Amino acid sequence: MTRDLENAILPTVSPVFLASLDYLRETILYKTRRDVLRLNVGFLLKENVGYSRKMDFEVPLLEIADDLDIANFRGAVNLTRTQPGIYVHGRLKGEHPAECVRCLTEFSQTLTAEIKQLYDFPPDPSSEFAVSEAGFLNLAPITRELMLLSVPMRALCRADCKGLCPNCGQNWNEGPCDCKTEDINPQFAVLKNLLNK
Repeated sequence: MTRDLENAILPTVSPVFLASLDYLRETILYKTRRDVLRLNVGFLLKENVGYSRKMDFEVPLLEIADDLDIANFRGAVNLTRTQPGIYVHGRLKGEHPAECVRCLTEFSQTLTAEIKQLYDFPPDPSSEFAVSEAGFLNLAPITRELMLLSVPMRALCRADCKGLCPNCGQNWNEGPCDCKTEDINPQFAVLKNLLNK
């Protein structure tokens, strides 16, 4: 479509229709991003036991699940044909936004997923991890689970984070504040006043 024709047609198109096209475009991108971890392993199922194939990942932004977006997603997994199915072994990692518990600064936190999982084939209805009849296995659920488990209980922007001043809120990583610090325990402040009399 030429630019002139596009300029002539677009003003006549309903805004609701254009909005639906944007929604469709976002949906397609959303599915494409998530489908990065849906692997076609049909070729492996035809190989002899012991045959292995390595798969590399490098995605700028990956939506692993509705509640987990990972930036700079990278890593590799080895897929090995075994008697009961496909054994997946590898390490995946990426960055996720977090807030430091000491200084409240936002930073990118590295999350990892060490995958060591057997995917059954033929699929067993009782198995959580299985290769589908069509020859696909989905790494998204286990990657999400392992990455969320790798989130530390207390996120720190760096190991030696100095935190915030409890009086003025100055970020001590950026420099000291002018507040006077007293080494005395506030509970004993009354006793100090008695000694000064």
